[in-house]
Amino acid sequence: MCDDSRSVPDLGTYMAADIPGASPRLGRVTAWDGELVHLERPGGGAAWTAVPSALRRPTGDESALIRVLTTPVAAAGRAHRARPEPPVVLPAEPLPPAVPTPGCPTCEFAAAWERNALRRHDHSRAADFRVEMRNHPHTRPKLPLPEDAPAGRRP
Repeated sequence: MCDDSRSVPDLGTYMAADIPGASPRLGRVTAWDGELVHLERPGGGAAWTAVPSALRRPTGDESALIRVLTTPVAAAGRAHRARPEPPVVLPAEPLPPAVPTPGCPTCEFAAAWERNALRRHDHSRAADFRVEMRNHPHTRPKLPLPEDAPAGRRP
């Protein structure tokens, strides 16, 4: 508990409150409204309040936990950057339809389905057919194509 029942911990300090049957609650003092101390969980989370007499200084293990929860961690495999990366700018115009491999019925069939999807503004489905045209081994398609072809075209 605080040394003096009338003392209030300094703003920005970390304090602990014992909870019966649970781990102590840790928090950084953010405000005091005259009766209650307002605390913020280390590392983020819901704010909470306590009376000053219910708070105590954190133990060594609790202080170590607070350091772990409040220390920023760099992303794995990346060096720290002083400035953020520039934003990705996508083109306003969609990609033109894919060109099927000449003489390949599977490519022609997928191209017909891609054009059909683009007419319906289903760009995700169109991309699936574009990937099939790019990746299929010209024997058996990786993507099971629908049975009914648009505009009466079949492989």
